[in-house]
Amino acid sequence: MISKEKLKQNVDKTKGDTKSALQLIYDSLNQGQQKKLIKNPEVEQLLKRYGII
Repeated sequence: MISKEKLKQNVDKTKGDTKSALQLIYDSLNQGQQKKLIKNPEVEQLLKRYGII
């Protein structure tokens, strides 16, 4: 059985990995592509949740 602390560590690692992946994708887009992407409310919310924008 996984302890609460180990579970929290795994969640934090996964969240960090997801943020890094989203940041890499966002940074590889040019400014026009970034603006177009952010026009989608679901994408904008996701990027805000992970602190990308």
